[in-house]
Amino acid sequence: MSCQNGKCNKTEELEEKDKIEKSKIILYVVSIVIFTITFIPGIQQPIKIVLSLASILLAGYELLWEGILNIFKLNFEEDTLMAIAIVSSCLLGEFREGCLVVLLFELGEFIESIAMQRSHKNIENIANMQAKTANLLQEDGSTVTTKVEKIKIGDTILIKPGEMVPVDCKVMAGTSEIDTSNLTGESRPIIVKEQEELLSGVMNLTGSLQCEVIRTFENSTASQIVDLVYEATNNKGKTEKFITRFSKIYTPIIIILALAIAIIPWLLGANGKDWLMRALVFLVASCPCSIVISVPLAFFSCVGAVSKKGMVIKGTKHIENLAKASIICFDKTGTITNGKMEIKELKMLENYSEEEALSFIASLENQSNHPIANSVKQEIQKRNLQNNLQIVENQKEIAGQGIYGEIEGKGILLGNEKLLESYQIAVPEKTPNEAILLAINGKVVAYLTLKEEIRSGLERFAENLKNVGIKQTIMLTGDTQEKAKQIAEQIGITKIESGLLPNSKLEKVEELKKHGKVIFVGDGINDSPVLAAADFSIAMGEGTEIASDTADSILISNQLSVLPKVISIAQKTMKIVYANIIFSLLVKLIVLTLGILGLAPVWLAVFADVGVTFLTVLNSIRIYGIII
Repeated sequence: MSCQNGKCNKTEELEEKDKIEKSKIILYVVSIVIFTITFIPGIQQPIKIVLSLASILLAGYELLWEGILNIFKLNFEEDTLMAIAIVSSCLLGEFREGCLVVLLFELGEFIESIAMQRSHKNIENIANMQAKTANLLQEDGSTVTTKVEKIKIGDTILIKPGEMVPVDCKVMAGTSEIDTSNLTGESRPIIVKEQEELLSGVMNLTGSLQCEVIRTFENSTASQIVDLVYEATNNKGKTEKFITRFSKIYTPIIIILALAIAIIPWLLGANGKDWLMRALVFLVASCPCSIVISVPLAFFSCVGAVSKKGMVIKGTKHIENLAKASIICFDKTGTITNGKMEIKELKMLENYSEEEALSFIASLENQSNHPIANSVKQEIQKRNLQNNLQIVENQKEIAGQGIYGEIEGKGILLGNEKLLESYQIAVPEKTPNEAILLAINGKVVAYLTLKEEIRSGLERFAENLKNVGIKQTIMLTGDTQEKAKQIAEQIGITKIESGLLPNSKLEKVEELKKHGKVIFVGDGINDSPVLAAADFSIAMGEGTEIASDTADSILISNQLSVLPKVISIAQKTMKIVYANIIFSLLVKLIVLTLGILGLAPVWLAVFADVGVTFLTVLNSIRIYGIII
């Protein structure tokens, strides 16, 4: 049997790991039973010592081995501290004390393992959006079940009701309802029909769909999301990196201080055994595991929680900037609006019919995917004028102005005033500034105006952003002030910077960064420089090459309405991180003080450490509850 991408090996590793975990639990239970026997009256001391040692070895053999090896490697970690405490307790004759240290520590390990498994399960649920096979349609109409990795661009696949869309594709035949909740978090199904794109990871609910593959499995949306989510857990932020560095410096210092507590009083004539026990309490209570575990877990949980809102953050290192942001800037077209346009008005100025004008316009724009072209195509379909398209000769596009072409010997121009001025054609008075002009043989015969569609769910958008601490909401657009204002007013944005080129947007963002952390939301194509410059950047990502995008995050759902909730999740994550750190340090300070005063045994120090770790871990995974 062949394996793709090492998946078989990974499955075997998981099965082996599961067996090891089960055996450890069995040994732990046996260890508890043996330790309990030591409390039966009448058992002699030598037997109690043997039973305690057996209990220690059964439950803590791995801990002791790793800890002792770390001592020789001068690698001072949590295992090292615990191994020193256990061995020292036994050498002092406190075998039960050493046994309690092992049992309580391993209990904490099990609790932490369960919490981590839960967090990993939430991330692994994201991976389940990847289908493993596809129905490859043959020339004779039959289908062959094929591994998704073998599907090529241009292949035709059949997606049956109840099946997950395996790769990004375009519907060629059929109509169905689609569940997009895996990608967008939206629970309501949407209807798809011919010529519409489907993203991998969504579920086909009702009808069969015949689709043409437009991206391979590796480049399809679901695969890129899964890759990004796993990659995100490895991209640590400043706080995480600080905790990692902190633990490496902190542990050796604690060991030195513990040695000082044990040796200095003894040299001054104090009871050596008593101060050695105090040093062990100090050593164990100082373990930084609650911070080292709970802080990364909080960031990890945040990535999972945000992904359920239809957004992928490319690394936990970006969460801190998102949480601290006070300014948010938006591109207009393709961001606040969905990039789709409709013809608002078609005004005839000469002796041509609307059908003729539309035919000329559609013929010029036939090969374009520009929003203007798509709006004209939509109008052509409404009026059943598809057969009226004509051959265009000598066609050329003038960037930022429009198109020139020749149809049946007539020179046709379609564009803005600058285009007509360059051809020395007069523009009629009272023509709207945003009008797209059609000129035939040097004379303007018609113009059309367009209206853009605003994304849904943005009725109280600006207000919701303000409620999560965003002080300024700004639109940065290359469009006219008039058109930008019409869109901005509908969602509550009061500040508009219009007529901007990409470099101008970049300058605006750099200026705003002097006043606070800046979020920029753009379409991920024309806005790449600004996305790279912002403190936290969001690319509208449905169907784009999200893995190579310059943005810090991808809004897969394209639903801007989730941004206030996403910002709120990031803010609460940082609060939980700081709360875990402060709580851990405060409890440790109390236990350390009691330990130095001789008021806390070693097992109590372990219990306090395990208890604090348990509470901080629970606090971290609470982030998942924020999204409900």
